[in-house]
Amino acid sequence: MSSGPVQQKRGLLGNLRPSYIILLTALPFVLYLFLTAESYTRALRFILPGVGTTAIVTVSAYLAASVLGMILAALQRLELGKRTILTWVVGAALLAATALVLFTRPQIEYVLVGAEGGRVAILQGTPQGQTRVIQSGGFPGAGPEGFRVRSVTTVASALERLEAGEVSAAFLPAAEAPPDLPVLWETSFLAPGMKQPAVLLLVLAVAAASLSLAAYSSGHHPLRIVSELYVDLLRGIPVLVVILCVGFPLQGAIRDATGGFIDMSRVVRGIVGISLGYAAYMAEIFRAGIEAVPKGQIEAARSMGLSGWQTARFVVLPQALRIVIPPLGNEFIAMLKDTSLLSVLSVRDITQRAREFQASNFEVFPPFNTVAMLYIVLTLMASSVAKTVERRATWTR
Repeated sequence: MSSGPVQQKRGLLGNLRPSYIILLTALPFVLYLFLTAESYTRALRFILPGVGTTAIVTVSAYLAASVLGMILAALQRLELGKRTILTWVVGAALLAATALVLFTRPQIEYVLVGAEGGRVAILQGTPQGQTRVIQSGGFPGAGPEGFRVRSVTTVASALERLEAGEVSAAFLPAAEAPPDLPVLWETSFLAPGMKQPAVLLLVLAVAAASLSLAAYSSGHHPLRIVSELYVDLLRGIPVLVVILCVGFPLQGAIRDATGGFIDMSRVVRGIVGISLGYAAYMAEIFRAGIEAVPKGQIEAARSMGLSGWQTARFVVLPQALRIVIPPLGNEFIAMLKDTSLLSVLSVRDITQRAREFQASNFEVFPPFNTVAMLYIVLTLMASSVAKTVERRATWTR
């Protein structure tokens, strides 16, 4: 009587994948190369400190993207309430009214005093629009060449440079300008402390009104529409473009809006860029995992008296997390490799260090072959950890 197939013992290497065995056979040659070739040894010593930066960026961005992805997936489960649209319309009206109040505040008067041409002293914090008008000579009576700009911190500093001949003109508040200097141009504008919040509130009011209209037309919650729009947009933009947008224009806008209080370092900018880009993919993974849980279990939990939060915590999330572990592991590996894109921000990960080594030593193959080997090691380690977590999270069906 047959007792079924007999399990054969395959020895120590039985649990390894065949591709890993091939890599192990190549390992002695790789070690020999890095131990004997001086160029590879120097490249490894120079690049190896970047592994820590790569690991920190990957783990931090992965955690941030996971949290944001779960929030986006949860928003897509929101249902439209009876008063949701009314609440959003009222909120949009309040935001618009507040913006209107700020826009109608008294404007401040500025004058451009001195002589035409040359340099002009402009106070820090002056709106960019006024600065561009002066630079291009766009005000009435200006010369065709315009002015070169020199930034100063105070009115006294501007007047000192004007008296010393370092600048030929100064753009000052009318109340503080010397009366004996000729006036080249007079203008008035809303103070930046009023204009920036007013513009922000107006944008939020328009967005809230648009979402209210979209919710009324589709029957979906406005936050669900926001989540779906975020996912669709970010999945259509390359991660490199997201990193560049966060690293340069968005960073500058946040720094200017907060008066320099928030000034993200290059590493933080890279983490934010990668996490924002990958959160869209994470959201779809979590959404698919949640929808894979049978609806009958949710209905049974609600019939037993569990609240919506208790149902999500004790019934939906435990099963959904087991389902999404394999794709989440793949996202971690993809994110680990995409940290190489942060070299555009001069973040000194292993890729940036390889570029620096190549630029200083005019050697191409040693640094980039070293980077390839390091990425292979890191991805294999991440893959092994992901498979271990997957095995432990698997339940008997």
